[in-house]
Amino acid sequence: MYSKVIRNITLLSKFKAVSQYANNYPACSSSLISTINTSPQLVVAARRQYSNSTPEEMIVDFDYVKKASAAKNKVIIDVREPDEIKEHGKIPNSINIPLGDVSSALSTLPDEEFEKLYGTKKPTEDAEIIFYCMIGKRSGMAQQNAISLGFKNARNYLGSWTDWARKSN
Repeated sequence: MYSKVIRNITLLSKFKAVSQYANNYPACSSSLISTINTSPQLVVAARRQYSNSTPEEMIVDFDYVKKASAAKNKVIIDVREPDEIKEHGKIPNSINIPLGDVSSALSTLPDEEFEKLYGTKKPTEDAEIIFYCMIGKRSGMAQQNAISLGFKNARNYLGSWTDWARKSN
């Protein structure tokens, strides 16, 4: 029983690594996709990973984020790169943790260092975290990373900055 669970976790890890590599290097993605498609075990792992859609309460909209931006007990994380924020702006009271840094910031970064870098306390696994980016894709990846780290209340602002900028003017 346990060996089967461990094997599935290993396969899922391989799928995530291949999938993440394909996202980061689109020119190589067609050969990576064929690798995934030719491995029945990876196909099964991929289906298990992505067959369950994100529950409705894990996706938030403009009104929810607007209220959350005034709340002290919610953490809003912008996963865009700093240059994007300089160019376009940000949601009030949000902090910037680029997508590539989210997992390490939420898992291995000591609490004191997190507070020093981001100007707020490091969220606990029970804290509500809302991720956003430009259109909602990277924030969805950040949300999945947080969920896999054990954060139970990770949410994705699907409209992200594009929706915020249009509705807040």
